[in-house]
Amino acid sequence: MISSSGAGESAPPDVPKPMPELQGPALAALRGPAVQRLLLLRAQGRLSRRRVRLAGECLGVSERTVWRWLAQAEADPDAGAVPGARSVDRFEVTPEVRVLLAYWRGNASAVHRQLVARARTAAGEPATAVPGGALADAVPLLDPVPSLSTFLRAVRRDLTAGERAGLARGPEAARAHDVFGRRLTEWRNRT
Repeated sequence: MISSSGAGESAPPDVPKPMPELQGPALAALRGPAVQRLLLLRAQGRLSRRRVRLAGECLGVSERTVWRWLAQAEADPDAGAVPGARSVDRFEVTPEVRVLLAYWRGNASAVHRQLVARARTAAGEPATAVPGGALADAVPLLDPVPSLSTFLRAVRRDLTAGERAGLARGPEAARAHDVFGRRLTEWRNRT
């Protein structure tokens, strides 16, 4: 007999999604062999969504990511050996760019404008004058100049929050982000 009150009935407990046992580099090392096996199954005509989904669950990534790895491995066989590896040609903040950020007091968009103006000047195009900032000789020539979103992402990634605050508002703002004491303990009359 089924009761409408729900007394005596219990809902099945929520079963958590199993997490992969391996983490980090050990899990990343399994990506290549898994993609190679899936490519072999595709060549035999035995690849299914279920197998791709299972591989994604085992590797700790989505099914869509595994499909993308398969497409990359088919286009470039070298990419199949290390799927999901980041390319090494991403933009990084250099010491020269850090100097420009100091000139512009942490304003990354203004630094980007000055980098674009420098690249246009070097190419012989008329560039709009950028008031303020560093002297034209101090601005590095980047080839190619990254897009604004790439540049902002690199600044967020490569500079700590304390460095960004210090550039914008000075050393006191940078110290607010320190995880240790504000300054070393100094004893009175210490020489």
